[in-house]
Amino acid sequence: MTTLKAALAYAERGWLVVPLHNPKQGVCSCRKKNCSSPGKHPRTEHGLNDGSKDPKQIARWWEKWPDANVGILTGQESGLLVLDVDGADGKASLQALTAAHGSLPKTLCARTGRKGADGKRKGCHYYFRAPAGAVIRNSTGILGKGLDIRANGGYVVAPPSLHPSGLLYEWLAPEQPLADVPPWMLAKLAEAKPAPAAQTLPAQGEVIATGGRNAALTSLAGTMRRRGMTPEAIEAALMKENGARCKPPLPTNEVREIARSVARYPPAALDITPFSVPLDEWPEPEPLATSIPDVMPFDLALMPESFRPLVKDVAERMQVPLDFPAVTAIATLAGVTNRRAEIQPKRNDHTWTVIPNLWGGIVAPPGMLKSPVVSCMTQNARAIEHGWRDAHEAAEQEYKSALEEQELKKAAWKDRFKAAAKKNQDAPARPESDLVRPVLRRLITSDATFESLHLVLSENPAGLFVLRDELTGWLAGLERQGREQERAFFLECWNGDAAFTIDRIGRGSVHVPRACISLFGGIQPARLRDYLADAMKNGPSNDGLMQRFQLIVWPDMPPEWSYVDRKPDTEAQARTAEVYRRITAMDPTKPLRLQFDDEAQALFEQWLTDLEQRIRDDSLPLSMQAHLAKFRSLMPSLALLFTLADGQEKSVPISQARLACEWCEYLESHARRVYASQALPELEAAIALSRRLAKGWKQEEGCFTVRDVYRNAWSLLNTPDEARAALSVLEEYRWVRREKSSDAQNPGRPSENYYRNPRIGEPHAN
Repeated sequence: MTTLKAALAYAERGWLVVPLHNPKQGVCSCRKKNCSSPGKHPRTEHGLNDGSKDPKQIARWWEKWPDANVGILTGQESGLLVLDVDGADGKASLQALTAAHGSLPKTLCARTGRKGADGKRKGCHYYFRAPAGAVIRNSTGILGKGLDIRANGGYVVAPPSLHPSGLLYEWLAPEQPLADVPPWMLAKLAEAKPAPAAQTLPAQGEVIATGGRNAALTSLAGTMRRRGMTPEAIEAALMKENGARCKPPLPTNEVREIARSVARYPPAALDITPFSVPLDEWPEPEPLATSIPDVMPFDLALMPESFRPLVKDVAERMQVPLDFPAVTAIATLAGVTNRRAEIQPKRNDHTWTVIPNLWGGIVAPPGMLKSPVVSCMTQNARAIEHGWRDAHEAAEQEYKSALEEQELKKAAWKDRFKAAAKKNQDAPARPESDLVRPVLRRLITSDATFESLHLVLSENPAGLFVLRDELTGWLAGLERQGREQERAFFLECWNGDAAFTIDRIGRGSVHVPRACISLFGGIQPARLRDYLADAMKNGPSNDGLMQRFQLIVWPDMPPEWSYVDRKPDTEAQARTAEVYRRITAMDPTKPLRLQFDDEAQALFEQWLTDLEQRIRDDSLPLSMQAHLAKFRSLMPSLALLFTLADGQEKSVPISQARLACEWCEYLESHARRVYASQALPELEAAIALSRRLAKGWKQEEGCFTVRDVYRNAWSLLNTPDEARAALSVLEEYRWVRREKSSDAQNPGRPSENYYRNPRIGEPHAN
């Protein structure tokens, strides 16, 4: 059984489920090097708050993360209490309990994936029916060493999830019904509350060491303020205490800030201090999923053989992901080909042909070398156009000389014609002219107005490759009022074979019988989110323009960088230059038409059938439905381009068709990241702050203010509003707790002080 089928089965039983990360070759899919709970923590944005038993929601999750482990929420929400028996200690503790109180009742039980040195499994989960109305919290060690209780606010990893050990969680008897929690277990859980783990202040006269200075002075300030002491008296007392007992003393400005913060509140309002909340009364912080899903890493084997050396060379010399030069190479190949070739995907239906022009882009933050990579990967195509310009200049000079000579002949003929007319003689023959002004062949343009681009297309039947250093400007231009025709023009140009005519007073009519453009550029993640915000909410931008960017990639940046200084691989450059020269020599007025060979045709039929079924799945987000619908032409386009790149011009072989299918899978993972990037800005900021808290920020003090956050000028957190929004999210996720006090001058005003959950960093799942 797959984890998806299992999750749906659990939902039918009324249990809330949530997708979890999964281990990949011993590493958690969250990609954190030091993940404290590999393959066990939620993947969704709101963690356990997203728990659901809605089949459509569950199907959407697993469509997004097909390899996800499955988690079941425990407690009253699912009516479950789970006893986790962990390792030899847990087994021994359980044996002692059952010896004293009797055996556990027969109930649903799962073996976990943990194994010992002998390779045998060392853990199991006993599932019980949670008692109605009882509030039972998660606990560790109350029943004995190695015994944990998962109840309200908790969850467990359920079969058939994959454990980092390589073993699957599995049911011992899947059809066994749930039993009630044994009465003796309920009694022990009710009476054996652990002693509060709250911190205590050092006794009077004792040294206050690093790790407790800020908290001790804050507590002392709160005590003085509750007794009605003035702000000046509190500050003076703290300064004296800091100098006498804190080793080493805190900076003066930090002590002053503590006094000022506490003194803002009326004495009666200070009903909470960092030491008044026992550890067991803090809930477990819920994990915040990363804001964007995983993407498939790029494999050099995805490239046509003729391009692999160049892609590898550029990625290594510039220290960028392979995705950058790879997708630029394919976009350039599409721009060079355009209407010079076409493919008929179906064997007998000649009415469906696909032009292999493609749109795409690189999504990456500023300074990640997007533009240098694009410049390097397109220089061979630019060199071809440069040669065309040189040839055009020579042809233009010849044309001007011939035109001048023709004008002289025409002037002489006029004189002879006038003389003959005066003498009533036969008119001399008009000099013949076969001069045709040479047209500049174009391949690439970077910045052209809509009208000039249309004019260039009218003179270049093969189409154009439009390169934009920053796609944001191009997208923003199409949003402006009055640019509706320009937007329609580009939408038609994506099709590659639609006619487009522009009529202007004074300019006449310019007709392009088959408008065709390939488009490529770079874009920053933040700007992409701004644009998608409208496109994904049925705004004016929701016309399919974004879905036409099939070659869009958003790879992870490599965490390490190496200094590389070597000469470019000239042989690799020459090899791709030859591919471009060969393709640009093809006649666009008589495009080469290819079809799949027999094996490739069978593969395409199966691939297209699977695609159409997926598009019609209601659980798929509408944005992805629209995006995948464009893949109907993407797969045959890529197969044709790969075939041309490797010098084959008879039919598309199975090898290139397989490569195209693999590219579609790779690009789909990046498209999911693109559309998932529409996370709320406050969630992005909360994730950024949670990472700092997890690394120990304010762990010593235990509390902090909103000002403490934004004065650091951290990205996404450098204004009071951004900091407050992030803290509001973290409070919802139980990472922080806001102080329950208000300003005397502004009754009801929310506090600016927050306490850090001391459980941050603890493991939360079994």
